[in-house]
Amino acid sequence: MQKFVSCRNVSMSYGGGQSALSGLCFDIGKGENIGLIGPIGSGKTTLIRCLAGVLRISGGIMECCVSREKIGYMPSAGGLLNCLSARENLEIWFRARHVPEDDRRYLAETLGIEKILEREAGLLSSGMKKAVLFACAVAGHPPFVLLDEPFVHLDIERCMCIQKVIREYLKESTVVVSSHNLEYLEEITDRLLILRNGRKIELASGQDLREKYGADAHDELGKLYLRIAADEEGRNSKKGGERQ
Repeated sequence: MQKFVSCRNVSMSYGGGQSALSGLCFDIGKGENIGLIGPIGSGKTTLIRCLAGVLRISGGIMECCVSREKIGYMPSAGGLLNCLSARENLEIWFRARHVPEDDRRYLAETLGIEKILEREAGLLSSGMKKAVLFACAVAGHPPFVLLDEPFVHLDIERCMCIQKVIREYLKESTVVVSSHNLEYLEEITDRLLILRNGRKIELASGQDLREKYGADAHDELGKLYLRIAADEEGRNSKKGGERQ
């Protein structure tokens, strides 16, 4: 598989020396879908922002095969111009990426946002804002798509619609998506990157993780993640004890 993203010893620190990412090393193949898993504060959003070019890394090397303007980025919050209608927000990206009419219709119909296109974005429900923001990010089949918590505030039906768009509309794109909804995440990704305290714990498919940790093939990913996190915590505690 052709390498699309490469990270070597990537670190990111905020003011005051607070480390958000530390020593990250991984590759993403072209056309691969990667799911980001980890507790709050594990570095998922920071990593996505660095990949999007919104934040600069503090150290290491981060390489991507496409320029920043060819990245479709969906932040976890904000991102829409509230004074404009949903349609006007979409038109900004439709025009910039020369999105054909068939694609525009497909996104509106698949995501179920046709009836709210004329409403002011600031007056939309949280779920509808998410759906419109997702459409803005993926419009025009960007070669690299970064989605930060796309399933938050959405009902089951809309979550399944987003899964459908990722599988069908973005089938040629490389996608990185973070979520605490591990069931939805596993269904649309090839591998899962597990972060904890800004460090990579695992990068493998759900099935490979189940085999490595002796879990049943049908075990819920959430339970498996808790086991992996507990193992990592145990290793860190043991190292701490050995240093004392």
